[in-house]
Amino acid sequence: MAPGWRSPGGGLASALLLLLALSLRALAVSFYGDSYVELNIAESSTRTSLQLRFRTSKPHGLLFLAAGNEDYCLVELHSGYLQLRMNFGAGERVLHSQQSSRLNDLAWHLAELYHENDNVTLVLDKHYRTSTKMPGILYQLNIERGLYVGGSGTLDVPYLDRALTNFRGCIDDVLFNQHEILTSLRPYPGFRNVHEVSLGCSDEFFASEDEPISFFSSKSYVSFQLWNVQGEGCLECAIQTSAQRGLLLYHSGRAGDFIAMEIESGLIKAHIGKSKSRMQLSSLKSVSDNKWHSIELKFTAQYLQLMLDGETVKTSLPSHSKIPLLKGPLFVGGVDDSTRVEVIKLELTSVSGKYARGGSFKGCIRDLKANSEKRSLKNVLVTKDISAGCKTENSFKTNSFVMTTEKTPLVTAASTSVNFPEIAKPQGKEDSGLFLVLNNLIVPEGGQAPLESKHIKVNLEFKKLGVRQSQIFFKIKEQPSHGYLRLGVEPEQEKGTFTMLDLWQGRVLYVHDGSEDTYDNFTFSISASSKKDISPYLQGHEQYVFRITITPTNDVPELMLPEGNLFLLFENSKKRLTADVIKVSDQDTDSANLSLSVLGNVNTDAGFLENSKNPGRAIITFSNEDLKEGNIFFVHTGVKNSRIVLRASDGEKMSNTVVLRVMAVPLDYKVVNNTGIKVLQGNAALITLSHLAVETNAIQQEMEIRYEITESPQFGEIQRQHSSREWKQVNIFSQRSIERSRVRYCSIFKALQLENVTDHFKFKVHIGNTISDELMFPITVKWLRYNLLKHVPLEIEKTKKKCLNSDNLFAVMMDIEIPESELNYKLLSLPKKGQMLLKNQALKKNSTFSQKSIIDREVEYELINRPHENTQDSFRFLVFTKYLESNVYDFKINIKAELTSIILTNNGLTITEGEGALITKSRLFAQTMDNKAFQYKVTKSPQHGKLKLINFSDSPESNDNLTTFSNQDIMGERVMYVHDDTETMYDEFLVIASTRESGEWVSSAAGTEPLSAEIRFNISVELKNDEKPVRVVDKVFHVVKNGQRLLTLADLCYHDPDSDFDDGQLLYTRRGIPNGDLTLVNDNTHRLYQFKQEDLEQKRVLFTHSGADYGRFVLFVTDGKHYTSSLLEVSASDPYVRLANNTGLLVQKGKERTITTTNLSAITNQDIRRDHEITYELFLSPKHGRIFVNNLATDSFTQLDLKRGHVIYRHDDSNNLVDTFNFTVYAKDIHQDAGMHVRMYLESHQRPPKIVHNNNLLVEEGKPVKISKGKLQVVHENSSPSEIVFTLRALPVHGYIRKFASEEGYLGAEQKPVLTFTQQDIDDGNIQYVQTVSDQLQDHFSLDVTNGIRVVSGIEISVDIIPKLIPLEVQNFTVIEGGSKALVEDYLNISNQHFTGLSCEFILVEPPKNGHVGNSRFPGVKLTKFTKKQVEQELIYYIHDDSEGVSDNFTVIANNTELWKQSLPQTIFVTVTSVNDEAPVISRNKILRVWVGSVTEITVDDLCAEDKDSSASELVYSITPPSNGHLALKSSPNKSILNFTQAHIMEGQLVFVHNGAMSGGFSFQVTDGLNFAPRQIFSITARTLVISLEINKGLGVFPGSRKLISAHDLKAVTNDMANTGNRTITFTIVRAPKLGRLIRIDTDNTTQDISTFTQSMVDEGLVIYEHTHNEAVGWSAEDFFTFTVSSPPAALDLQVFHVAISYEINRHDQSSRLLANTEAVLISWVTGKA
Repeated sequence: MAPGWRSPGGGLASALLLLLALSLRALAVSFYGDSYVELNIAESSTRTSLQLRFRTSKPHGLLFLAAGNEDYCLVELHSGYLQLRMNFGAGERVLHSQQSSRLNDLAWHLAELYHENDNVTLVLDKHYRTSTKMPGILYQLNIERGLYVGGSGTLDVPYLDRALTNFRGCIDDVLFNQHEILTSLRPYPGFRNVHEVSLGCSDEFFASEDEPISFFSSKSYVSFQLWNVQGEGCLECAIQTSAQRGLLLYHSGRAGDFIAMEIESGLIKAHIGKSKSRMQLSSLKSVSDNKWHSIELKFTAQYLQLMLDGETVKTSLPSHSKIPLLKGPLFVGGVDDSTRVEVIKLELTSVSGKYARGGSFKGCIRDLKANSEKRSLKNVLVTKDISAGCKTENSFKTNSFVMTTEKTPLVTAASTSVNFPEIAKPQGKEDSGLFLVLNNLIVPEGGQAPLESKHIKVNLEFKKLGVRQSQIFFKIKEQPSHGYLRLGVEPEQEKGTFTMLDLWQGRVLYVHDGSEDTYDNFTFSISASSKKDISPYLQGHEQYVFRITITPTNDVPELMLPEGNLFLLFENSKKRLTADVIKVSDQDTDSANLSLSVLGNVNTDAGFLENSKNPGRAIITFSNEDLKEGNIFFVHTGVKNSRIVLRASDGEKMSNTVVLRVMAVPLDYKVVNNTGIKVLQGNAALITLSHLAVETNAIQQEMEIRYEITESPQFGEIQRQHSSREWKQVNIFSQRSIERSRVRYCSIFKALQLENVTDHFKFKVHIGNTISDELMFPITVKWLRYNLLKHVPLEIEKTKKKCLNSDNLFAVMMDIEIPESELNYKLLSLPKKGQMLLKNQALKKNSTFSQKSIIDREVEYELINRPHENTQDSFRFLVFTKYLESNVYDFKINIKAELTSIILTNNGLTITEGEGALITKSRLFAQTMDNKAFQYKVTKSPQHGKLKLINFSDSPESNDNLTTFSNQDIMGERVMYVHDDTETMYDEFLVIASTRESGEWVSSAAGTEPLSAEIRFNISVELKNDEKPVRVVDKVFHVVKNGQRLLTLADLCYHDPDSDFDDGQLLYTRRGIPNGDLTLVNDNTHRLYQFKQEDLEQKRVLFTHSGADYGRFVLFVTDGKHYTSSLLEVSASDPYVRLANNTGLLVQKGKERTITTTNLSAITNQDIRRDHEITYELFLSPKHGRIFVNNLATDSFTQLDLKRGHVIYRHDDSNNLVDTFNFTVYAKDIHQDAGMHVRMYLESHQRPPKIVHNNNLLVEEGKPVKISKGKLQVVHENSSPSEIVFTLRALPVHGYIRKFASEEGYLGAEQKPVLTFTQQDIDDGNIQYVQTVSDQLQDHFSLDVTNGIRVVSGIEISVDIIPKLIPLEVQNFTVIEGGSKALVEDYLNISNQHFTGLSCEFILVEPPKNGHVGNSRFPGVKLTKFTKKQVEQELIYYIHDDSEGVSDNFTVIANNTELWKQSLPQTIFVTVTSVNDEAPVISRNKILRVWVGSVTEITVDDLCAEDKDSSASELVYSITPPSNGHLALKSSPNKSILNFTQAHIMEGQLVFVHNGAMSGGFSFQVTDGLNFAPRQIFSITARTLVISLEINKGLGVFPGSRKLISAHDLKAVTNDMANTGNRTITFTIVRAPKLGRLIRIDTDNTTQDISTFTQSMVDEGLVIYEHTHNEAVGWSAEDFFTFTVSSPPAALDLQVFHVAISYEINRHDQSSRLLANTEAVLISWVTGKA
């Protein structure tokens, strides 16, 4: 087929290929032995999961690596088995798969890894499982170095100690911690590195041993294991190619040894030896003819032999040669990138020059053997850009035969360097033979070549046609593009024309223009001049293309110095060499392949060249890339003048030589600007070049100028802006930063500055090695000040809240104007009696508000509690802006008390669930300054409890559902809240506290308005664990016989009603299972006896069946406190799949509807853990619609699709309103057939039913009532009454619904009511509401109604109930002792609407005990009954009998004789407010006996007064001054008092202090404020307390030991015999012992030094003398301490306690003995005598 022709099916083929490529990604990814995917992520976790599938024929290969610095998780194939290596930092653990067969069987295998804490499990193919425990205490896998799939890339870590083999094969579904690793194969810099992988599972992995290998790119290659040559090497293969060059074989060896074979100009060339000493051999004929050729290469230490198609060439090797010692892999067809570097150094033609980056063989190789060992794709190590099997014979031709016609546009051949003949035929002459043969002209780049007759052959019978060669004309129609034709023809010939004779005589010459293009062509036509008739194709109408192949020639690089040959730099500095200084150009060589070298030696005294990648290291060669990237520097070190001689190379040819003169000049600089800056306090100012700048004499040399701060500024910071746009303080900055406006001075001094001081910083300039003297940079700061213009206290008088305004607080800043919104106040302390608010939000300490907020009246002061007297509050503040802060100020708030305001206490209540608590005065109370009495009316009762009034009278009943109470009830602790034991954490009730009291005979003062306040009282409930777990899923557990299945919440589930309990923490304990066992899902050996509900939820519990088909076992469930038990039934059977739901489907005509699991779902007893394993396949599709999954028509779907709502039935809009489809549901190998019905409805059915009537029902208590059409009616335009269906949504609470059926009577009862009925049932009068629960006034129920399509929800039906008993409600009240109170309607109330207007009478069932009920018109007459009308006229009163009781009660009933109804008895409780009319009585007055000088408490046994109507604190004693002392309170015993209360005596606060005579007393009188008791005398007698030291024997102690001081050693007593046990006798140390110390032993056996102790301590053996100074003791010693003894009021003077210390005293804890007792000899020396 001619180039440019396109197959008609080409577009379809491309689309199919694209679809195939996309589908392959879903299957697998190919890894070729050198491939890997790297993800640069970091994470740490105690849980790890991994899943991947693989297939391979190789026994070794890295599958997956999660790499940390020390931790790792490595999964690999090792000798055909799966191996896991894992380390968390405490040691490696290795797991091996346990299967019997090897995994390199080219079948898919699934590997799974699970790690949780110290447990690691490896699972293969869902069957082979092995586990281990990790060592150490930390079980986190720390990943810092990333994830690797297929290979480890360039990763270098210590634990990869052995060379890991990269994986070769296919990998799929890599899930690491639920993240897909191979989702995308697109590289992402810094995150994903993808190396040599491809989509799909490549066919080359499945190739047979005899399959040829096709190489199709310039970098193709395959590599095999080491070619082990012993004495002789022999390589055999067959090749097919059309390529002129390419590398066939390469194998490196030790010490530079190698063996190589390549194609050069179509010939086979073999190389052997070392890089500098080698032999080569060339074949005699070309192999580039696209035919199969057999090759055999042999070598020994003596010869090298090459045989091509049986033709042998051979050469001898030098006598000292040795056979190459090969190493590494054998490369065929090319080499990898790492090996290419050493191959290029060998200067092989196929891998040099422009082919250095590729050079691979292009073609086919088969029957490859190395020393008779077959090498094929079966045993290859790495492959790249190859395929299995060869293409057709013409597949490697790069220039197909061309056929041109007159009507077909000309198409030129592709670029080629191969010469093949081209046969041209004229159009329409298919059978006339080929008359023109074209052979390409080959011309060297920039050269010329003649066009000869061998290039253009005309197959004509010249004699027959009667023409000569000079009569055949070739006319040039289109000239060559990259050259020209030079025609040396006869002048008379037409221009641009030559003849056949010119070709034969070499007069036509093609001249190339030297460009880099590798091909050219020109177009021509052929004509002949003859008198005879000639063929049409010789008439010049046909056009032909002649192709010219250009042989590339490597051009010489050109080296230039664009800026001249002088290179200036500073002395002892370095300067970059750029492409502007040195420029290399080479048209046919990539600039990256150009290099430069220095000729001769650089003058080392002057300096050297360096690469910034290796600074300080001298270089003489560098690449053009490094030069262009600015990496090359000249470093000056010595003499000023030198030169560098340079030359460039492209790897083959050298450029011209250039000389670069280097001149070093001294650095000169000056500070041109140092003006300083001006800045406003608190602001920042940029330092620019106009403020600070240094100039140097640098010419095109970058010299960094740095400023080092030697002395920082005092009131600010020098800051530099970093790349993150953040300003940070620095001590060094550069001039470049100043140029970029990145240096500033920031004023940070916020305090007031009263003097105009300046700031500055000192610095030195650094330029290279030059450092300047210290310089100073001045900074002028404009200091700011505040002025507080207004600072006036806030006056709070009648309100609790008041705004601050600018008349109270107003500040300004002097010198500059600042917006009021930026002038702020900061609260340093908060007011104590109120709070500060900003926009009604409470401010905290350090909160701020602005001057604008004050002006806008957004700042307020709010009192917390209204004070009882005038007082003052305050807060401290300061003023601040972004510039500075002021001094601290105090702001005063003057608060005036308001006598009539209500003072509320509302602190809420906290109780325990189900319990009750009193509402005391500290919780809820309303009061005023003038002590008004308050009544509380409950306007909203608590929802989850009751308010009760506790009755302290004879009746045990309490008043539930309290509606009113008073301050007296609260103070008397009679109001209680009782929780209803529900699982609620909060409750509340609303009350109105009011000073108004109904029925008072004496009204309030004229014009005085009653006070009231609404109070919301909050109640917090602390829940308790008081509920047992309740089973919510109770069904038989089905399993396959002798199989297993997950136990989940769908099979077993409990709920704990305690609202604050997590159901997942419920603990299950199981007993013996008769027909199976429970185990962990990932470890069948781990039997479960206890598990939590969260284990069921997370699918960790597995049931394995064995034994009987049916069994059950006991489960105990606990929440930690309560236990419950139940049975779990287990039924084993053959595997099955059944439909759980098949409700059918309702779809609007022409529309679609989702099929969900509520419509269709299946259940099975098999161990299916994923919903997609249950599939539905249609065997009979719907006739009037289609099934779609994810908008794609399909005949199958899964249970997962149903759950996710992806399955849709779509109606075809036909008039058929009924459809069905049949399907088979599959669960593994089990299936069941079923069908599903579909019903369509019209659009009109979409309109909802219309409610015509919805009225309340009226029923008498305990009776039924008919629900008629007038009470409830719903209609729909296209639905009959029988199609209108009502469903009870909420059942009646106090009754039920029943339905009349003529045959069966009434359907429905209280235990089983009717739940659905139709409008037709209502129309026929068959539906009744039956009232059942007594004592109820209201009921309700709600309905949903539907026409079968649309539902109207929440139709509420209210039921009014006429009670059997009269609903009498009573209310308690308060009366003054001896007073009366009208019984008004609020106290005796019949509120039910059905009894309004009825005349009733009230009968006293139980009369009052401390009073009576009377009629104000008939005083003194005690009533036993009265009428409702008399109550309404306020004629009936309760009259108290003036007794001292504080409460009373009476019981009434309401009665109506007309209706024969009466109420239940109701009791009214009366609280009596006492009146002080009783005088105090002295009940105890005994003689007080005291010790002389003592302070003695007076108790109730000594003195006591009582009063029936007064408290102890109200009974006040007035006394005369005592004659022998004074009375005082314990808190101030020295302060004499003459008045005290009975409460002081009862609380133990009153004492008598004796002083003076032994006998005496005082007279006293007691009063309750109104009444007085008779005056009496209280007598007091005193006696002296005597203390004496009864025992003081001293102590004997062994040296260095301790000894107790007991009562036998030391004892003091007093004459107070009555209080011996209660009296304390204290010893106080005046002078401590010198040779020891006194200590006491505490209960924990520790000791402490003491300076005082008591007699009781001595008696208990707690006081010890310890001898401590051993060195000061000879054989014996004496110690002592002095002390005083006291028991107030008595004391003893100084006493001495002696301690004898001696070795003669037995140690109390061990015996001592005399070690030696020898006589001493004394020798006296006298001068001159012995």
